[in-house]
Amino acid sequence: MEETNKKSWAALLVEVLTSPGAAFKEIAENPRFGAAAVTLTVINFVFAALTIPKVREFTLLTLENTPGLSPEDIEAASAFGGGLAVGGTVLAAIIVPWVMWLVIATLMKIFAAISTKEAPFGTLFAVGVYGYVPAVIGGIISSILVLNTAVENIKNVSISLAVFSSAESGFLYHFLTACNPFTWWSLILWGIGAAAVMKVKRPTGVIIYLFGLWLVFALIIGAVGLLNVPAY
Repeated sequence: MEETNKKSWAALLVEVLTSPGAAFKEIAENPRFGAAAVTLTVINFVFAALTIPKVREFTLLTLENTPGLSPEDIEAASAFGGGLAVGGTVLAAIIVPWVMWLVIATLMKIFAAISTKEAPFGTLFAVGVYGYVPAVIGGIISSILVLNTAVENIKNVSISLAVFSSAESGFLYHFLTACNPFTWWSLILWGIGAAAVMKVKRPTGVIIYLFGLWLVFALIIGAVGLLNVPAY
């Protein structure tokens, strides 16, 4: 009877959004993530692939507006740069989620070790996979925006708070590029999931820990952005 009551991985992908506490409790007890991981990767890849024509057009437009390039140079650079951009888009769509899950699982494992809580790495990896759903949703929205935006304005497409910035350089702008509501949503889900794995009643500590690490990352992104600000 207990076996028949287990939810499917597809149902859990939805439930982490509607009832994360219950979903992660079940994931902690039955940390199966293979099918969910492959599905999220495929979705990520499909929507990234849909943007490839726009990426190629943007690459060509950028080259055409680059001073000093002859038509022959533009053609050669377009073939190489377009292929590089397309390959990068596809590889990022496939590899980035797995790298992110590995990083998040490792960070949660470190928190568990510091807190002297039992938390199997494989189970934390499963939490990383299911908690990534908001990030995938953000990627879908971003792809749709790219598809419906004029080629010359693609570089302005963003689902981060940087879209509200009047500047396009400097510390604040680059800091805001890291301020993505869908990333924050995933961080909260990962905190709830980690707490379920560690059997902690409240996920507050894990969530604060993850947001603290995110803040360090965002500050570094902002500081790196200063390097691109011209000196006056």
